[in-house]
Amino acid sequence: MTRMNTRPYRSSVRDQAAELTRTVILDAAERLFAEHGYARITVARVAEAADVAVNTVYAAFGTKAGLVVALMERGAAEPAIARALHRVSTAADGAEAVRWAVRGTGETVRRHVRTMTVLYDNETADPLIAEAARRADDLERARLAEISGRLAELDALRDGIGCAEAADILWYYLSPCSWRRLRRMGWSWQRAEEWLAGRLATALLRR
Repeated sequence: MTRMNTRPYRSSVRDQAAELTRTVILDAAERLFAEHGYARITVARVAEAADVAVNTVYAAFGTKAGLVVALMERGAAEPAIARALHRVSTAADGAEAVRWAVRGTGETVRRHVRTMTVLYDNETADPLIAEAARRADDLERARLAEISGRLAELDALRDGIGCAEAADILWYYLSPCSWRRLRRMGWSWQRAEEWLAGRLATALLRR
């Protein structure tokens, strides 16, 4: 009888366990950084909250700043982003495309607002965090450029507004800082979404 090769199975189990450990560590880091401030939290405290060894955190993320970088990367992979871009790509008109753009960015910020707060409030704390913030902005601007391109395809942009300017306007209204500012003013997520959709329609779309 041929012995079954269990190595791929064992490797898969180890990979799943490692990914689960990463998730637990990142969840703990996100909560602690948001509740107590990045500067006040040590890697040891993150490890304690995640119920892992300190060396496990260092092995997975390198440094405390590496935790913030990993949090940013997790947020950048948010499924709501891909869903929104797909909806925009199939939108029948500019108004529908704008609504999906606003909804997608709002859902992403809402789910990852703690990570974004830690990221942007600590840009000067470490060069790695500054670079992560720049990468996050670049990714968002690239996605907004896709949306402005779709608006141009739909012939929905106001006369005199090109794709580059439309992308800038989208960034002005839909950047994480804009959403966070409205939230700090006490606005609900729904109110912010409705207002931003209205402002963008006025600023971008031909009447």
